[in-house]
Amino acid sequence: MLRPRAAGALVGITAVVLTAVAFGTPAVGAGSDDPPGTDGYERTARLTTVGKPLDLLLHPESGKLYVGSDTVAGTPDGSLAGVYVVDPASADVRSWVKTSPGSTGAPAQLPGKRLAGPLPGDGVHYLVGLRGIAAARDGDATGTGGWLTGTTITQAKAGAKAGTVVVVRGRGLEEVAVGGTSATVERTLTLPATGGPLAVDTAAGQIWVTDNANGLLRRVGSADFAPDGKEIALGAGAAVSFLEWDTGRGVLWAGRGTVLEAYDIASGKPVASFDAKPGDTVADVAVDPRSGRAFAVWQDWGNPPEEGDGVGQLSVYDTATFEDLGLGAELPGVNGQLGGSSIAVTPGGDAVFVASPSDASLTVFRAPVPPTPSPSPSPSDSTSPPPSPSPPPDPSGGTDPGADPTDTGTQGTTVPVDGPAADGNGTSGAGGTDDLGALGGTGSTTGGGSLGTIGDGSLASTGTDVLLPAAAGTAALLAAGTAAVLWRRRTSGRQEA
Repeated sequence: MLRPRAAGALVGITAVVLTAVAFGTPAVGAGSDDPPGTDGYERTARLTTVGKPLDLLLHPESGKLYVGSDTVAGTPDGSLAGVYVVDPASADVRSWVKTSPGSTGAPAQLPGKRLAGPLPGDGVHYLVGLRGIAAARDGDATGTGGWLTGTTITQAKAGAKAGTVVVVRGRGLEEVAVGGTSATVERTLTLPATGGPLAVDTAAGQIWVTDNANGLLRRVGSADFAPDGKEIALGAGAAVSFLEWDTGRGVLWAGRGTVLEAYDIASGKPVASFDAKPGDTVADVAVDPRSGRAFAVWQDWGNPPEEGDGVGQLSVYDTATFEDLGLGAELPGVNGQLGGSSIAVTPGGDAVFVASPSDASLTVFRAPVPPTPSPSPSPSDSTSPPPSPSPPPDPSGGTDPGADPTDTGTQGTTVPVDGPAADGNGTSGAGGTDDLGALGGTGSTTGGGSLGTIGDGSLASTGTDVLLPAAAGTAALLAAGTAAVLWRRRTSGRQEA
């Protein structure tokens, strides 16, 4: 019979073993053997070297990121306005188009207000001043183009015809040819009401123009520059502030204040609607056909706590199912006090760029890292050898003097952990870049705003191939120790008797 003290020790050790097994064993299910991936897009850098960004465009052929910017109040070294060209991989500023055609034809430093569309091969058309349209490429010191006379330009998109831009001026929809020293209206259409945001499919030769007064999206054919009768009725709600066309799926995305909507062109019906969190409005959306995702930037109203919390939101949606994929990230400080935020994404969705005029920054986000499947152990692999049996008593009534009662022959299970980077921390980039990690690899921080690296400790594996053997090894170790203790007590009791 066990003595009370020994019995109590056995009960305690048994409880410890059962607890270790219960809490150390994950639930069995799909993917339980795989380590988890990152929950959402991760901020990797914040650039403050491109002035106050007003619009973004990622060139579909050259892959360069164009940033239309205004100056930042209080800048000691002069105006920062113009158009910047950024390398998406390193976030280095490649060039700065500092001047553009002025209203008199002489070059002047003016904000790149809106990026209308890409030029063939590389470069962009962009708006300057109230009625100026210019063109520039990476490496240009100044843009080329000219100014229109009359009404202010409020909307602009690349035209279906090469070298042209479609603009809205009041009730006029115009096709403008941009030359080296001029901007010339080639065709004009008078709209039923003041025109709003545009969406242009250059390949199909279709233009969609918003009629906020009558709650419509109206289609215009670029061949004859006339309405073709196709209209989409908007539901009740705020005016449309932007349009983005997913040409591959035939869907128009429309920002309407606190609501982001998607309309199927074929049926003319809304297929999705997303509401802002309290205090936010939708500012822009970018559609990436390669990944099948739409990326939206929601910005706060900017007066916390009365009208929001001062934090915007990056959201990611599936363009086929129109589901929120839950891969977004918070955007602290992104509000609408000094203008609307804009967004751009690299093909495949590996990097997302969010421009915030409110804090004069361009924030870079990296795609979530997918989980890496754990290799299945082969039957010949023995992760945790079986425990050795308890040592038998020797004829003299003691244990084997050469045996350690707690030694079961089992080696400890090691869970590898990735340590921090060599310097143990991120580094601050020169040229006004807050480095939080490289976009897609390694490398030290250099001048001009390139990205550095940062260490991040994480468990290399949390699958059952680690936890179960660890729990089994712990149980075996404690069980063997228990047997040894009880054996010593039992033999000690015999000697006392």
